[in-house]
Amino acid sequence: MFLALIGSIAAATLTAGVMRITSGDMPLGALLCVVGLIGSSALVFAPILMLSGLREALNPEYLMLTSSAMVLPPRLRGVPPDAQGNPIPNAPGPQPEVIPFSAIRSISCGSGPTGRMRIDHSLAPTTLVLLEYLMTPSDYETLEKLLRAAVPAAFTS
Repeated sequence: MFLALIGSIAAATLTAGVMRITSGDMPLGALLCVVGLIGSSALVFAPILMLSGLREALNPEYLMLTSSAMVLPPRLRGVPPDAQGNPIPNAPGPQPEVIPFSAIRSISCGSGPTGRMRIDHSLAPTTLVLLEYLMTPSDYETLEKLLRAAVPAAFTS
């Protein structure tokens, strides 16, 4: 909605710039036209972002637990290495689609707004990090409770 507002203001500024140019005020008219052209690109991005947000709201990605494994959504699978096989700097490491409970070595949990759950497993060289603020508090607590029941040894190590 913000981009639609900015784009609408920019379109009005573009019209005002054309009116200034036709009335003989060339420098201000040209400036208003340039600002209007640049800002009106927000009108293109507004519907794209609204459709993307609607798609995410209607079809969110879920972390699923089965009786014997965790199934990760694409967003949590990390970033694979580049074409030469080099890891991308500051990007989360690649994770498998499914992590069996038998592959989990340790789990550590934090709480609060900066809380994170770190799941160390044998299927990837990097630790899977689940941030608490990306979940509702009850979902985070439920996930922790279910993992404690499924893999109690991982919390004690």
